[in-house]
Amino acid sequence: MRYLRHNGVLVPPPYVGRGLKIKVRGKTIKLTPEQEEMAVAWAKKIGTPYVEDPVFAENFHRDFSKKLGVDVKPEDVDYSEVLHFIEEERARKASLSRDERRRLAAERKARREANKEKYGYAWVDGVRMEVANYRVEPSSIFMGRGEHPLRGRWKEGPREEDIELNLSPDAPRPPGNWKAIVWRPNAMWIARWRDKLTGKMKYVWLSDSSVLKQRKEIEKFEKARELRQNLMRVKRHIWENLDAEDLKRRKTATVCFLIDALKIRVGDEKDPDEADTVGASTLRPEHIRFNGDGTVTFNFLGKDSVPHIFRVKLPDKVVRNLKEFVENAKSAIFEGVNSRRVSEFLDEVMSGLSAKVFRTCYASEAVEKTLKNFKVRREDPEYVKKYVAKMANLEAAKVCNHRRTIPKSWKASLERKMMRLKALKRRAKEVQERLNQRLEEKRTRYTETLKKRTERLEEMEKKLKSYQHMLLERKREGRPVKALKRRISLKRRAIKRQRASIRELKAKQAREMSKLRERLKKTRQRYRAAIEKLRLEIKAQRETRDYNLGTSLKSYIDPRIYYRWGKDVDYDWKRYYPKTLQKKFSWVESEEAVADL
Repeated sequence: MRYLRHNGVLVPPPYVGRGLKIKVRGKTIKLTPEQEEMAVAWAKKIGTPYVEDPVFAENFHRDFSKKLGVDVKPEDVDYSEVLHFIEEERARKASLSRDERRRLAAERKARREANKEKYGYAWVDGVRMEVANYRVEPSSIFMGRGEHPLRGRWKEGPREEDIELNLSPDAPRPPGNWKAIVWRPNAMWIARWRDKLTGKMKYVWLSDSSVLKQRKEIEKFEKARELRQNLMRVKRHIWENLDAEDLKRRKTATVCFLIDALKIRVGDEKDPDEADTVGASTLRPEHIRFNGDGTVTFNFLGKDSVPHIFRVKLPDKVVRNLKEFVENAKSAIFEGVNSRRVSEFLDEVMSGLSAKVFRTCYASEAVEKTLKNFKVRREDPEYVKKYVAKMANLEAAKVCNHRRTIPKSWKASLERKMMRLKALKRRAKEVQERLNQRLEEKRTRYTETLKKRTERLEEMEKKLKSYQHMLLERKREGRPVKALKRRISLKRRAIKRQRASIRELKAKQAREMSKLRERLKKTRQRYRAAIEKLRLEIKAQRETRDYNLGTSLKSYIDPRIYYRWGKDVDYDWKRYYPKTLQKKFSWVESEEAVADL
């Protein structure tokens, strides 16, 4: 970057106290605004599984004790007044009239739009680009993921004086008591601060839809595509070094083999204070079991405390190396091997290759193969294409082991869909039965009407014949026939009208029956499609129950694969990607990006 200008970041205002009180071991304490902010945050969690977690509760109350100046345990504190305040606030909001809610919603929307206009954009080399997260984190209870040891701790939000801004020297300075104004032309952050709880740097970045971020995304997927093209060469490099005389090199090759074979992370990306999660390079002896049947079982917690359990058949020399390293390990099996060492080893065979590229490569490959195997046709309905897209995404999530905790609402949601399916089938049957009944009634009425008109026609024809016979008789007898001829003429016209009436009846019946049959056909097709669509939704929900599809879609699957497949089967890739990812991957629609795939 040569030029970077922005208006800083939005820092939430300090908490405004309401003068609330708590009781600690029976003694009433009036809370300061800082203490009250913590108490309100805790009270809002009461009734959730978090407060039942001893680590979460103890961590919070240890920090709360520091604010109070009194040592307290969870059972020492009576939050009744704070809870009453929260319940009153909820009741007040619930009692608002519809007009009042709309007015408040409109005000919130106007504030959001004004804040976005002020803080949500940066100017990079003269180009206006969106900022991803321009509102800095407010103070809150740290929730953590999985069994994070810091869960429940109080995380103090940054103030202006904690925040550094990244601005080019010629850019105007936003007003505020900022910690520092620096110029980092090779970085894509616009603000940063050090987290007061974890000590890690936090950043406000340019949006994923910005040109600079998109360029990085393209480079990432291009590197994964390059790996696919050179995979056998990379595997051979790893394989040949499994027998290396240098111990560290042999360990590194074994780590790379596991990264490739198990599609796991390298393992040393986390901070020491995070949960006991591991990857390939940080495995310990307790994470591996050698089975009697020649297979090896890996059992450990990966990122976000997701269980990684694999029972796999490995080549003899990989098993040999693992056994040797396990026997000699004091802690980590691959002591001395980390992500930097792995990247250096892989760079020997392919420039810029790192451990994370393997997961991107294999996730994209899984999607491409799944889309191809489903044999979708252009004329297939859109819901079928969406289901296939989701199943391909699922295969990528499985490759990356993106397991999740099953949401509490999952079962209820599935049951609602199954009830909808049952009701839909019942309604389809009832509607079709009604239409079939109308067809039958129409057919019966037509048959009766036609019979009556035909019988009437036959009577008229008999009458005409009798008149004609009488005419011949009178002519023979020399009697007058003028009146009889007139009667015959009228009868013939009547017969002609009757025949026309019958023809019209038949034509009308044919038209109406055709319409009803067409309506029945369309109704059947409509309900069949609705039922099949809901069935696929239920099937997809069941099959994806244990997996988070969002992570692989956002970070591991080359979106050009979906885009190109969509072109082949007449399905817009945007119908599957959410709006945020459509913006992130808007580059896929450029002819150059697709042509390069």
